[in-house]
Amino acid sequence: MEAKGEGNAVNGVPVADVEAALKGAKEFLIASNLDRAVLMGAAPKKALALIDPLAVDHLAEVRAGLRRPTEKNDPTWTFSRFDPDEVELMDDVRVRGRLTFEPVRGTAGKVVVRADYTFVYAVAPAGGGDEVTRSIVRRTLELDAADPARFRVTDGRVRLLVVKSEIFNDDCRNGDGVIRPRFFTDRSDGPTPTGEARDPYDRSQGVREADRGCGTASRT
Repeated sequence: MEAKGEGNAVNGVPVADVEAALKGAKEFLIASNLDRAVLMGAAPKKALALIDPLAVDHLAEVRAGLRRPTEKNDPTWTFSRFDPDEVELMDDVRVRGRLTFEPVRGTAGKVVVRADYTFVYAVAPAGGGDEVTRSIVRRTLELDAADPARFRVTDGRVRLLVVKSEIFNDDCRNGDGVIRPRFFTDRSDGPTPTGEARDPYDRSQGVREADRGCGTASRT
């Protein structure tokens, strides 16, 4: 996506900075949802390195969740991660989504970048087996691009404002730091998903965070 505006600026933000924010959003999504090592449980070092170090509280919260996941601070709401002792990735990740941007109304010198992407992971039980299922993750992100002459920012880093996620085909054990797909052979174990059945591929509605991990997928 190319950023365009009057006089090489969008709402007072230099076009180069808007383009950098768009690029940073894309790189962050790749590092947090497509990096093979991260998908298999490794620390998301590339993604963390992209976050503005001035966002001290946010970085501290994210790192705390990675070190010791809890139900209220589970890293899977930002990073796609599986347990390699339980899950094997079968194919390339399927991705669908878009990046957009618009001026922040009433605030000169700021532009909001929005990302809305769905990631589809084909997985099988680790160690072999004939069953293959899919876990579907939809994430929406909001980042800001700010005029460095008016706001204190770090050049080349992303500033996350909002991250929302839905995970379909997860066993509902929130707080353990990984996505645990439900396979037909072990559906008698763990919590039973609740809530209305929803199509995880339907992108016509917004993310419903209330369904975190326990929504019922109508298909995978």
